Amino acid sequence: MHRLLLLPIVRWTVLLAMLLAAIILEPLFGESKTIDLLVLALFEFAVVGALLTSLSDTRALSFGGLVTLIWFGLSIHAVRYDGLSGVSATFSLVMLLGSLVVTFLNLMRRKEADLDALIAAIFGYLLIGMTWASLFVQVERMSPGAISYPEGEPLWSSMVYFSLVTLTSLGYGDILPVSGIARVLAALEAVIGVLYLAVMVGSIVGSFERKPRKDPGA
Repeated sequence: MHRLLLLPIVRWTVLLAMLLAAIILEPLFGESKTIDLLVLALFEFAVVGALLTSLSDTRALSFGGLVTLIWFGLSIHAVRYDGLSGVSATFSLVMLLGSLVVTFLNLMRRKEADLDALIAAIFGYLLIGMTWASLFVQVERMSPGAISYPEGEPLWSSMVYFSLVTLTSLGYGDILPVSGIARVLAALEAVIGVLYLAVMVGSIVGSFERKPRKDPGA
């Protein structure tokens, strides 16, 4: 992990690849305990990897590794035995929000736009979607019927799909927020998605366009 921290472009590329894999694995291969655990591992390693981007001290990295093991252990217990789900969900939400904050601060501190910044911005955008997917899952579990989705479809992949189409303001209408809290969360995600693209990604792409081009003959 420490070596990964020294290579910014590789770091964000790997984190983005893990997050994308966590999104597409279940729709591609179906729901199973093995796939669930693999998705869980990829998702949590991507989140923790983003958190560790701001750490360089060995002791801090060791503490981060310990927190990762605890989170992974709680999540595995929740997936396999349906136990400690409330504790695991709370821990996951804290980790996700922390990862979002670290990613955004990382982007805001950059003085110039480069490929690393663009990849990090894409990672942050998808991380918003995954964070809201986790929130939607918890809302549906606490109040069944809060979100209307096709019967028999896996909950996680359905909420990831719903979150991403909400984030991008597509809103196909095949999955609908029914309860008040689900509607508020969906509306808030749509607003954040629009603002993120306009402000964060727009500023990075704009910086690319404003960069002076080198004269080949110079």
